[in-house]
Amino acid sequence: MSVAIISFEASEELIATIDEIASIREVDRAEILREALAQYLADYKELNADIDQARRQIDAGHYTLHEDVVREFEAKTSQSRAA
Repeated sequence: MSVAIISFEASEELIATIDEIASIREVDRAEILREALAQYLADYKELNADIDQARRQIDAGHYTLHEDVVREFEAKTSQSRAA
């Protein structure tokens, strides 16, 4: 795997937090940034997969309207109060 060097601007507070974590974990700043970026990208990929799945379910007609959910919740809540 080839690597590339990137640079970006960050607030002093953010850098201080990164450095604090790096110190606690006894790794360098770059390691914390690599891990954070990898996790962010994995989360982003998973979110997009979930959105794609939701769109497929909606297109297939598998969904419940918000109003129906609220109505059912209110009915169950009123039943619980009456009991």
